[in-house]
Amino acid sequence: MRSVHAALAGLILAVTVTGCGGDDPAEDPTRAEGTAGQGGADPGADDLPDVPDQCRTPFPQAFGPADLADLALLPDGFPQPPVEATLCITAETVGGSRETASYATSATEEEVLAGYEAALADYAAARESDGIGRPIITASDGALMIQVTPQDGGFVLAFAR
Repeated sequence: MRSVHAALAGLILAVTVTGCGGDDPAEDPTRAEGTAGQGGADPGADDLPDVPDQCRTPFPQAFGPADLADLALLPDGFPQPPVEATLCITAETVGGSRETASYATSATEEEVLAGYEAALADYAAARESDGIGRPIITASDGALMIQVTPQDGGFVLAFAR
């Protein structure tokens, strides 16, 4: 089970880091700080009308609409987020053995953790730490591993078989 947790942590880290970098306006003279999605000098910001504004900061790699129906591993009856949240990105690994759903939220880390700890009680939810010491929720139905990782401005749900 630890190896699955480590794999999920690696997936979360990879998804979280994707799209990062280049945020320093000095590195890109065509980018003006704080203009993403506002018609400013951020190249392509106006080309992403299907990306909710609240997704642009926590998930800069969002480039189109996200749909939970794209996740084959999401169990029937899986609970809705226990905090107010906006779905920003869904992704899967090659082969579909791991999938993620990334949400933007103004909820605190503790609200996300406590909410999912209760919402995933049927999946034996537990608080743990990921591979880099961040607090997470892990859960399982025996065949499916679930991890909830809060981050600044959002959280990521990861599913793995």
